Amino acid sequence: MMKHKLTPPFAVRVAFAALAAQAFVFASCSGRISGVLREDGSGVITIQSALQPSVAALVSAVSGNAAPILDAQSIALSMRNAQGVAAVSMRNITPSSVEGSVSVSQANDFLAAPGVQTQRLITYEQTTGGGRLSIALNRATAPQFVRLLSSDAEDYLSCLMAPGLTTDWQYILTKADYIRQLKATYNSLRNARGLGNALASELESATISIALDFPGAVRSAQGGTFSGKRAEFVVPVIDLLTLEKPLAYEVVWE
Repeated sequence: MMKHKLTPPFAVRVAFAALAAQAFVFASCSGRISGVLREDGSGVITIQSALQPSVAALVSAVSGNAAPILDAQSIALSMRNAQGVAAVSMRNITPSSVEGSVSVSQANDFLAAPGVQTQRLITYEQTTGGGRLSIALNRATAPQFVRLLSSDAEDYLSCLMAPGLTTDWQYILTKADYIRQLKATYNSLRNARGLGNALASELESATISIALDFPGAVRSAQGGTFSGKRAEFVVPVIDLLTLEKPLAYEVVWE
């Protein structure tokens, strides 16, 4: 693992640990997340995630590292240090894919930044009549939550030139700008010609699917669909990486 930050395209953190929230796991991956939120605010998240082939090729081309591109043990170690995490179990399925589970001790503590916060990433409320869980991410707040996890996460996302999740590339204002910059940077990579086009295509089509079960019948799910006690969301990876528009999700249950 790299021990210091470099300027992309050379700043690759091969042990990717960007668990940004229940709804924002592994920002450069296609993935499936399922979870259960209990009435006391604790919960369990199950993760299946795989790097897109061109993202894996980028990491391999730049790092020259034969070790797993996604190292399940390194990911688990980094996650265990995150605020509000009680336990983590992860394993490699392939060198570029992982699966596992994360136990959250309290949703309101999960990735809470120290000090006074003008906006929380996650807000959980439970009353006698029901509850509410909201997740809000924008360009002003996202980098501070990434930094809470590890420098590995920040550098990895910087390598992908993610303007929404790092401060390095926030001059890239739109998804169209991001795609142009990504192509221009990585199409010229000496040992992986044309990689920028493949990266752009994969990141534009990749999604993260989320299904969460709540303590009561769901009454509304902003940004998703719901039935019974379950709410489901599909998050386009490109929207998460760029945050051209703030992402906001909220579930209200009885």
